[in-house]
Amino acid sequence: MANIGIFCLPMPSHLNLFLVIAEALASRGHRMIFFGLSDNERKIREAGFDFYSTDPDSARPGTFTQIKQRIGKRGTFAAMRAQGRFDELRYDAILHKGPELARRAGLDGVIVDQAEACSGSVAEVAGLPWVSVASALSMNIEPAVPLLFTTWSYSQNGFAVLRNRAVYSLLELAALKTRHIINRYRKQWGLRPLLCTNDAFSPFAQLSQQIAEFDFPRQHLPACFHYVGPIRPASRTAVSFPWDRLDGRRLIYASLGTVNQHRSVLEAIAQSCAGLDAQLVLSLGGAGKVEEFRDLPRSPLVVEFAPQLDLLERAALTITHAGLNTTLESLAAGVPLVAIPLNFDQFGVAARIRWTGTGDFLKLRTLTPDRLKALVHEVLEKPRYAQAAARMRDAIAATNGPQRAADIIQQVVRTAKPVLNSQAGQTT
Repeated sequence: MANIGIFCLPMPSHLNLFLVIAEALASRGHRMIFFGLSDNERKIREAGFDFYSTDPDSARPGTFTQIKQRIGKRGTFAAMRAQGRFDELRYDAILHKGPELARRAGLDGVIVDQAEACSGSVAEVAGLPWVSVASALSMNIEPAVPLLFTTWSYSQNGFAVLRNRAVYSLLELAALKTRHIINRYRKQWGLRPLLCTNDAFSPFAQLSQQIAEFDFPRQHLPACFHYVGPIRPASRTAVSFPWDRLDGRRLIYASLGTVNQHRSVLEAIAQSCAGLDAQLVLSLGGAGKVEEFRDLPRSPLVVEFAPQLDLLERAALTITHAGLNTTLESLAAGVPLVAIPLNFDQFGVAARIRWTGTGDFLKLRTLTPDRLKALVHEVLEKPRYAQAAARMRDAIAATNGPQRAADIIQQVVRTAKPVLNSQAGQTT
């Protein structure tokens, strides 16, 4: 049995994924210990895992909850600035407290969120093997692959590569403040500085819950990079749903995630489905009350929470904000998608939906009910989208993300050596 620590971004979708990994490893006899903000402590302990707080001593109670709420309500660049402030406060506390907490916990290895650039340094200074896990789109940078915060497509065209390089340079500049915090501690610890984003990822193993088929072509991934497939629980808490209100028509499932609801977008979705021979089911994901949306056009079936997997088994189309989890769950059910990306890597997910032919997207700034209706009709009625989604379903069915991730993590912790992809060096 090993003592394995987990550092992850304290956002619901990230925490949920790492809880699944923790459960897979705990079932093999390992002790799992989470490190993070205390506002997640109750959920972690209720799941049966130990917890150590890395709350900054200088932050007032509620500070991080307020920042997370602001992140969800802002546009892309404002959200990124708020995220930067969020990270600065947390990184300094993690780096200050992490090594001693890791020692007290008696860790044998560490799992870190790829989106949390500081935690690998805690593992390094503690002399522990560690694994990076991408719960969102993989952040590994290469010139022909656009920044995941854009809807740009893959291209080896010279202009596209130059454009990508320029944007990546801006991203590296934006990361200077948080990287300075990390490197200040690394210098104290006698570790070499991190010079770029890719330096913050594990040399032992890097895991992504994507599948290679749902990514742009990759030619420069490290030999220790692994596509493991969706990492989701084997079962979920039952959610009450008015099944008797389904009327037998084709089902269109719509969800904009759990962080924030954009009423104008929900209205456009409702209007876009008017006149179609289909029934719209709209989940608020806990980010709103049903009473607030009773006046949506054409009276769709609106619920606060939905049994998403069960509905996707019946759905003909998903309308989504292009969150990676909802996207992968739709594709696992063979359901094509219409995406309206709102923030962060949702733009990159939308670009991959278009690239793979499993659906298409509209940008928020160009969204109108008529444009959305035309796109919904196109994806719903043209067989090529459903056929592409079915191919993705078959590829996902061949994976077992939680167990494959547990296999690799367990091997890294046991051997303290890199776990290499059997197809390393090949173009994906």
